[in-house]
Amino acid sequence: MRFPFLFILSLCIASFAHAQEGTDTLASFSDAEQEAEYQSFYVAEEDEETMGKAIVQGGSNGKVNTRPTNTNNNAPCKMWAILVADTYDENIGEDDAYDNLALNKELKAITQCLGIEVSITNITANRAYNKRNLANAISNLKPAQNDIVFFCFNGHGFRWDDQKDMYPNICMIGPEDDVYGNYVATTDIYNAIKAKGARLSVVITDCCNSKFGEYGPRQKENTLYSRTNTRVSKKRMQELFLGTKGVILATAAKPGEYAWSFDGTGSAFTQSFIAQLRKEASATQTESPNWQRLVDNAIESARRKTTSCENTQHGMRYMSISKK
Repeated sequence: MRFPFLFILSLCIASFAHAQEGTDTLASFSDAEQEAEYQSFYVAEEDEETMGKAIVQGGSNGKVNTRPTNTNNNAPCKMWAILVADTYDENIGEDDAYDNLALNKELKAITQCLGIEVSITNITANRAYNKRNLANAISNLKPAQNDIVFFCFNGHGFRWDDQKDMYPNICMIGPEDDVYGNYVATTDIYNAIKAKGARLSVVITDCCNSKFGEYGPRQKENTLYSRTNTRVSKKRMQELFLGTKGVILATAAKPGEYAWSFDGTGSAFTQSFIAQLRKEASATQTESPNWQRLVDNAIESARRKTTSCENTQHGMRYMSISKK
C-alpha cells in the first residue's frame, strides 16, 4: 500500500524569470546545446546517494529568498522542490528509490536547461523519513512570486473508512514510529504549498488510496513500461515552466484503489508523469505545451500499465492553470 495531520498545516504556514531568446540566463547556450544538456543527464549511471549530495542545494537552510518579487517576464525564477520517498520500505522501497532518483535527475536537467536556480530537499533514507522533517521542509519554502514549487511523494498511502476527502493520506512512519499520528493528508500538503504564493505549484502523491491496512503486491514486471528520450524543445520547456501560472494537484489512485509499482522500473504514475512531461516538451510536438494534457495523459498511461493488475488505478487531478 502506497500510504489527521491537521496541525501540520498551521506549522507549515506559521513557521523563472520568463526566460526568452537573448536573455542573460540562456544567452550563453544555443537551443541545440541546451537540449543536448537536458538529455545528457540520462546517460551516466549515478547512485542515489551521489545524486542526492550533488543536487540538494540548501533546500532546508531556512534562508529567505530575497530576489525580486515582481511578476514581469524579467524577474528571476527559482524552483523549490521537495521529494519524499519511502526508500527503506521492505515492500516498495527499491521502487521508491528508483522514482526518487529519476525525479532528482529530471528536475536538475530541466532547471539547467532553462538556466534557473534549483533547491531540492530529499526526505528519504531511514531516520530522515518522518513527518517532522516534512513539516520543516514545507515551512522552509520561501518562494518569490515568480518561483516554482514542485512536491512529489512516493510511498505508502491509505484512507479511513469514513473519510470524506477523496485524496489519500500519506504515511510518514520513521523507524521508531507507529502509524497513528504519523500520516499527512494530501490535501493539507496542497493547501500549505498553495499558501506559499509561488507562481506555479505542482503537488503529486504517488501512493495507494485504499482502505487502511490493505495493499497490493509489488508487480514483478511491466511490459508497457517505457521512458522516452525524445529531444526536447527549450522553448516548449520554457512555456511549461516559465510561461504558466497556477496550481496542480495529482494523485495516482482514486478512493479504494492501489497505486502500483514494478520491480526495476519504478511506479506506474511517477514514470508516466516523467514520460509525458518529456513528450509535452518534445521538439516534434506541434500543439502548444499544456499541463492539463500532460497530467491527463500521465493518468491514462498509468491506467493502461495497470490493467493487468488485480485493481486498476485511475488517478485524480485538480488544476487551475493559465498563461503567465
